[in-house]
Amino acid sequence: MPGDDVTSSVVPGPRPSHHSGPGYVANPKAPDFELDAPLREAAARWLNLVPAEHRHDAREPAKDVLETLREHTRSCRDHPLGALWVAHRHLGDPVPAVRIASLVLASEALWWLGYFEDARRAAQAAADADPTSAQALWRLAVALYRQGRFEEAAGRLDSLLKVASRFAPAWALRGQVKVWLEADNPDAGRTDFAAAAALTSDAGTWVVPYRMAGADFQAKAEAEIRIHDSETGGSSGGLVDVVLLPGKSRVERGIDPDRRWHLEGPSTGGGDSDNLFGGLGGDFAGRRPRTAAVS
Repeated sequence: MPGDDVTSSVVPGPRPSHHSGPGYVANPKAPDFELDAPLREAAARWLNLVPAEHRHDAREPAKDVLETLREHTRSCRDHPLGALWVAHRHLGDPVPAVRIASLVLASEALWWLGYFEDARRAAQAAADADPTSAQALWRLAVALYRQGRFEEAAGRLDSLLKVASRFAPAWALRGQVKVWLEADNPDAGRTDFAAAAALTSDAGTWVVPYRMAGADFQAKAEAEIRIHDSETGGSSGGLVDVVLLPGKSRVERGIDPDRRWHLEGPSTGGGDSDNLFGGLGGDFAGRRPRTAAVS
């Protein structure tokens, strides 16, 4: 973990912050609200991000606008620019629930495009309009997490789990937030990781990270490499380095909190590129130029 000799070792797996969320459920009692002037200005800027070739929706329109927004939310990772355009189209809808869903979709699209402060702003507006919206709380939590605002993310995750207690990625992400907030506590987040792992759903499979001192982690990594070399008859070429997660100050300046210091940040075109070492906050061991994950 940052700044100490306690590391986390996990089997590489899905990152909770990459999940699209618990699903948007429209609240027919959502109070009416208006986008304030700063948010309208931001929305105009969001539209300018979308090239002309993405300003269309090739899909058959759903029976209602909310279902269209839900469909785009589920596939947003694959077409964030198109999703952002669809979200912007409905920000002025007369129905409050549609405007909230549009803000949620805009937040996710902006997240995948790498505009994390804008993603936070859109999600914050949605959560302010409907504090019971699990989807809005999730998008706000993951945006805050990506910005290194861990205490705020923890608060939003607490609120989310009160209304969506069976959403495993929220438990997993709250566990990871606790690890960041309590770097010196080897038990930080353990119960939340266990809660995520115990839930079975379509939200993914979550592991319980096992944390150990840095020296023990390095010894374990070297032992695994020796076993690999004996089984393959090859040589991994020496000892391994244990590389810690980035320091909190670097995360606050834009480094991905789940990314190792020498790996690239957001990929070209937006979002975070998939990586073998993208599991729940574990350190990895490897020698340069090759690296190897150790579970």
